[in-house]
Amino acid sequence: MLLFEPYRINDKLQLENRIVMPPVVTRLATNEGHVTDKLIDRYLMYADGGAGMVVTEAVSVKKQKSGQLLRLNADEFIPALAELTSRVHEETPAKIAPQIIHFLKIARSGYRQKVEDLDLEEVQEIPRLFAEAAARSREAGFDAVELHYAHAYTMASFLSRHNHRKDDYGGSLKNRLRLAEEVLQAVRSSVGDDFVIGARINGDEFTTGGNSQAQSKPIALRLAELGLDYLSVSAGGRFEDAVPQEGEALDPYTGYSGYRTMPPRWMPERVNVYLASEIKAVLNQAGYSLPVLTAGRIPTAEVAEDILQRGEADVVAIARPILCDPYWPRKYKEGREKDIVKCIYCNQCREAEGAFEEVTCVQWKKD
Repeated sequence: MLLFEPYRINDKLQLENRIVMPPVVTRLATNEGHVTDKLIDRYLMYADGGAGMVVTEAVSVKKQKSGQLLRLNADEFIPALAELTSRVHEETPAKIAPQIIHFLKIARSGYRQKVEDLDLEEVQEIPRLFAEAAARSREAGFDAVELHYAHAYTMASFLSRHNHRKDDYGGSLKNRLRLAEEVLQAVRSSVGDDFVIGARINGDEFTTGGNSQAQSKPIALRLAELGLDYLSVSAGGRFEDAVPQEGEALDPYTGYSGYRTMPPRWMPERVNVYLASEIKAVLNQAGYSLPVLTAGRIPTAEVAEDILQRGEADVVAIARPILCDPYWPRKYKEGREKDIVKCIYCNQCREAEGAFEEVTCVQWKKD
């Protein structure tokens, strides 16, 4: 199977297979952004389970109130993350990368900061924050770094048609791309040409008036032109269609766009694969061969293999099925499908994340 063959990312990083465990929030970090033993154990479990690469939950590039979110905004966070990477490398063949993120303020009062609210100085600070966090990632022993340009957060919101800034960072797609370009260029300067930089983008925002593939394709092309090493294609997760809950901060995964980010069981298998497939075709036609990752309701190795055989993506990102059974890759490779605890896409893991509770699977056996 192609799925279990070794794969090389842009001649820089060798993976054991074409399976990536994409970011899944654990809620196991401290409120100050520090690594815990339980968090290390969780990522070791994912890595030992057989994924070629594990991408961590989002890691903040800025010091701000963020709940149980990992951070890389200061050197003090490097030693504990270095312990995580060293143990992954010593105990498993997997690669590991952090997904680094910048996010805007949100409050239970209903207040939500938007990109239009940032002054120019705040905007121009963002590339430096990403670059410094990426440099710390390399120092901590990570194998790559992934830029979070998707969903509801700062970078995606600059790229979005919902960005109504009146300066050089809003309006036209060229302007909306400006910050993404500056971040990627700053990160490349900070980590060097030999270090893998990926990015996760939305193939479609699935909101009225938001980005569709008419925008995501040229965004992907521009990132490829600037030397991105891989592109992970997600979808949705926007504030614009979130469902308000009294006394709670607005949750971008409660509307239809959120369901497209983490398709529940009533949606068809591989519902978002066409987004990656069409972006990959555009990239390849333009002469770019950077790997394209796809995600979203890919339940079995057979489905994943079919995606690869059809050339719809180069790598598959398997999130909830690996959360459900962290040894999903290894068991499929060893022909032990009958032993796999299979995800039922109930999304109770997503509900736990939204409630700031430790994220587990309801099918895990409790001690």
